[in-house]
Amino acid sequence: MENKNPVKKTDRIVAIDVLRGFALLGILGANIMFFDVEESYLQEDWSIIVDDLAVGAASIPFMIFMSVFVMNKMMAVFSMLFGAGIILMTERIEQRATSSRGVHYTRNLLLLGIGIFHYNVLWFGDVLMIYAVSAFFLYPFRRLNAKKLIYVGSIGWLLITIFIADDGIQYLLRAPAMMLLGMGLYRLGIINAKNESDWYKKTMLRSFTVGLPVCVAATVLMMGEHGETGFFLNNFGVPFMALGYVCLVMLICTSGKLPRVQTRLAAAGQMALTNYLMQTVLGIIIVETMNEIKGERINAFWMMIAMFIIWAIELSWSSPWMKKFRFGPVEWLRRTATYRKVQPFRN
Repeated sequence: MENKNPVKKTDRIVAIDVLRGFALLGILGANIMFFDVEESYLQEDWSIIVDDLAVGAASIPFMIFMSVFVMNKMMAVFSMLFGAGIILMTERIEQRATSSRGVHYTRNLLLLGIGIFHYNVLWFGDVLMIYAVSAFFLYPFRRLNAKKLIYVGSIGWLLITIFIADDGIQYLLRAPAMMLLGMGLYRLGIINAKNESDWYKKTMLRSFTVGLPVCVAATVLMMGEHGETGFFLNNFGVPFMALGYVCLVMLICTSGKLPRVQTRLAAAGQMALTNYLMQTVLGIIIVETMNEIKGERINAFWMMIAMFIIWAIELSWSSPWMKKFRFGPVEWLRRTATYRKVQPFRN
């Protein structure tokens, strides 16, 4: 007998929600710098973008922090999570002796529609369309073992970084490469907190030992006169930094540290789609308002302040919301449309 009901709230893996909340906040750090510009702005050399934002001594630390710890790294973690989610969802459906194909493609077709709306109505920097289209093609890869998934994703990332010069095409292709890595990490139990705390600690330190020097060197180049070279070098450090972040969050989860922070991040992560769209709306409003007040485009320091404001809002509202409701509003609408049946909303 077929059972195509959605995954229950009690079946969720809390550590993945915590990691998703962490990545959600981090990705805002990259996006906040572009909420008030046109898409053509991204065609500028990265050194020009840095000079445009790093005005005043207070802005320099923020730009350095964003370059070393955030740029492309948080999207990589987000992509890994999306890849892990493909296997998590399909395996649970298939364990009920039914096909996951219909649910998978319906979910991602709806995500594509949300992304198209986001791109055309709200902001050009949408990533949902990339994830949705990537998921269409990656569905058959769910059958591969962990080793093959990690191998294909790693080689894909390397080839993209070395041979694809166009930043726009790189942006499109990096996500599926990281999604494959995330699928492999899920199969190994790494991204879903199935290893011991000591293992996560050792792997985190090793990953950061490789990734940090590369990203620091890339930042030095980007902050100077070699923006494109720095941007190129940065991408070699991204997978190591992303894996380091995964292990850092899993270490916190498996060791039981920072329980209140975990709770807040998990709630934000459970309604990540709603919060992602909300970041765009709040980011545009707050940054544009600051621009109007100052009479010019704000620098990186004030964008950091805007980021902290949005973090505070999302962490403050997500936990109370999830105590009353089973899903975020956009998540609930997507689930209802996926299963063609009104889903329970209140707890």
